[in-house]
Amino acid sequence: MNFINSILLFFALLLIGPKLISEDQSKLNNAVILATEKKDPYAGTVLVRGGTFSMGLDEESVIADWNNNIRRVTVSAFRIDQYEVSNKKYRDYTNWVREVYKPSKNDSMYKTTLPDTLVWKSDLAYNEPMVEGYFRFKSFNDYPVVGVTWEQATAFCRWRTDRANESALRANGLIDAKTPYMGKTQIDYNLADSARKAKPTKRASFKNLDDYVLIPDFRLPTEAEWEYTAKLSSQKQGGPGENAPRSGPNSAHKGATLNPLDAPFPWASTGNENIRFSGNGRGKISGVTGMYKANFKNGAGDYMGMTGKANDGAALPSRVDSYNQSPFNIYNVRGNVNEWVMDLYRPMSNIDMDDFNPYRGNTVLDGDDGNISSYETGVNTLISNKSRVYKGGSWKDGIYWLNPGTRRFLDQDKSTSTIGFRCAISAFGMDNSKPMNSENGSGPLNWIKNLFKRN
Repeated sequence: MNFINSILLFFALLLIGPKLISEDQSKLNNAVILATEKKDPYAGTVLVRGGTFSMGLDEESVIADWNNNIRRVTVSAFRIDQYEVSNKKYRDYTNWVREVYKPSKNDSMYKTTLPDTLVWKSDLAYNEPMVEGYFRFKSFNDYPVVGVTWEQATAFCRWRTDRANESALRANGLIDAKTPYMGKTQIDYNLADSARKAKPTKRASFKNLDDYVLIPDFRLPTEAEWEYTAKLSSQKQGGPGENAPRSGPNSAHKGATLNPLDAPFPWASTGNENIRFSGNGRGKISGVTGMYKANFKNGAGDYMGMTGKANDGAALPSRVDSYNQSPFNIYNVRGNVNEWVMDLYRPMSNIDMDDFNPYRGNTVLDGDDGNISSYETGVNTLISNKSRVYKGGSWKDGIYWLNPGTRRFLDQDKSTSTIGFRCAISAFGMDNSKPMNSENGSGPLNWIKNLFKRN
C-alpha cells in the first residue's frame, strides 16, 4: 500500500509540481512589481533647508593638498538620506533587476549591479569571511553597502526614482499595473488621455500629465550639499522648529557675525577632544558612557578598542543607525564609511566653481590653458575625467578625514571596502517655506502625501 501511494504521489508531483513552482514564481514577480505600492517617496530622507556656509577645510591640510580652501557659498534646499544605503536596501535593488530581467535571460544586467565583495580580500590578512558574508548574510542587513562604484551608486539612484514614482503612476492609470515600471519613457500617455476623457469627474482627471511624475530625480548629493549637511551638525543647529544659533551662519539674531571657520566636528573644534560620550546625554546615547561618537581608526592597529576599554566598538563598518551626529537625526555623516558625492574631482574647484549651488561635472577644465589643464590617468597624473570625490572618513581612517572639509578621489568605476553612499533629492520651493506638518495637513508638499493615501 505504501509503495502504491509513493507511485501515486510521484505522478501527482509530475503533474502539479510545475504549476506550483509557476505560481510561486508569479507571486515573487508580483511582489517585485508591487513592492513600492502606496509608499511615501520621501520615507527615510531628511529635509535640509538651504543656506550659506563656509565650504572648505577649516584646519591645516596635513596632506598639503590645499585643494579645498575656505570660501562662502550657498546651497538650495534638498533632502538627504537619514542613513547610508544599507546592504538590505541595495539587495532589494539587485533582486529587482534579477527578477525583472530573468525572463529575457539577461544575466549581465543583474551582474552589473552587484558590489565587488573582493574589496575585503587582502594578501596579508584573513578577511575571507567578509568576502563571503558581508553583503549576503542577513546579520549584515543594516550595515552600509560597500564595494559599490560611483557608477553603480548613480544607477541605484535612478532605480529609486522610478520606484518612488511608480505607485502614483499605477494608481492614475499611466502605466500597466501588471508589468515592472522601467522608467519615464514607459508611460502610456494615450491610455491616460482616454482614461481622462472617459471619467472626467475623477479627482486627477484634469491634471497635467507631467504632474504625475511626482518628484525630482534621486541622485548622489553634490559635494557642497554633503558638506553643508555635515557642517550644520557641527554648528549644533537644530532642524525646522528648533531654536536657531545665536551667532554664525543662518543666525536668527540681527548683527550676528558670519564665522568663516565653522567647527570641523560636532564634538569639538579640533581633534578628538570630547569625542567620547560623557553619560549625561538623553535618549539613545545614554548607557554608552566612554564610547566614541563616530566609527574611525583611533591609531595604529586600534580599530575598536579593547574589551573593557570603550572605543567605538566596531572593528569594521557598524550599523547605519549606530551614530547620530546631527540635530537632524542624520547618522554616520562622519566615520563608518566614506560616501560618494556627485562631483568630479579637480584640485582647483574651490577657485573655479560658482558660489551658488557649486558643483563640478566633467565639462570644465582647470585654469585657462587647455594644454596643461586636461587630465589623463597614467600619463602625468592620477586625476582623470573619471575621478569622483568621496568624503566623510571611514572605519579605516584616522580622525583627520572625519573633517567635512577634507576630500579625496577615486575613479568612478572603482570601489573599496571603505566607500558607501547615501542619496539626495532637490526640495523645490522649500528654501523659505515652513516644513510640511503631517498632523494638520498643511505645507506645500502635502498634495504628494495625499496621492500616496489613495485606496
